[in-house]
Amino acid sequence: MKKIGLVGGLSWVSTAEYYRLINELIRVKLGGYHSAHVLIESLDENKFLEMAKLDPSEKLCEKMIIDAVDVLRRGGAEVIALCANGVHRFEPAIKENCNVDIVHIADSTAKEVEKSNIKNIGLLGVMKTMEGDFYRDKLSEKNIVVHIPNTVEKNLVHDKIMSELVLGKFTQETEDLFVNICMSLNANGAEGVILGCTEIPLLMKNVESLPMPLFSTTEIHCKAIVDAACAKVTLLNKNMPISD
Repeated sequence: MKKIGLVGGLSWVSTAEYYRLINELIRVKLGGYHSAHVLIESLDENKFLEMAKLDPSEKLCEKMIIDAVDVLRRGGAEVIALCANGVHRFEPAIKENCNVDIVHIADSTAKEVEKSNIKNIGLLGVMKTMEGDFYRDKLSEKNIVVHIPNTVEKNLVHDKIMSELVLGKFTQETEDLFVNICMSLNANGAEGVILGCTEIPLLMKNVESLPMPLFSTTEIHCKAIVDAACAKVTLLNKNMPISD
């Protein structure tokens, strides 16, 4: 099993979910008493948000993420992932400065959407995710068109994520709001919706009545991370003892 390195804390609420899901998936894949070999560099989200305000160019935020990846790399992590959607906009800089590939959440999600034969997909997340290119680029490579909410709904989604979800506050009122926005996206041509913030699946985990699929980026990403960490292990004969 390869050592997994996670950049977490943005927010810690979803990072905790990553840790749980990764270990559950490792247990299913390898059986026995196996658990994941994980390093977590958990950042202070308040410091990250302060840097974003101080520096609109985002160079300070970018450096914070690059430094975190470097800590994991120097700690021996062989599979590195960022436990938040929005910071994947820094992936080119990570690759350039750290000379490592990350398990990219948008790439993993685009593959899952493609498997569903969906050509028009809705996207929810913070503003940097909905308005950015890192999801559009991965999806456009597969000829999938991205739909985002209108201006009012987009602001509501961003504000609810930042004022509630990243703080671990999940209410029925906010769940209903997100369901309505998903329905609006569907009415405007989206055949499914990407929950492109790793806290949104925690909000909507009990939603079952929507007429289109919801893609949990947290779950999809965790599966991709585990697959990467176990790539060599799965080639072994299942009857042979597995060495960590």
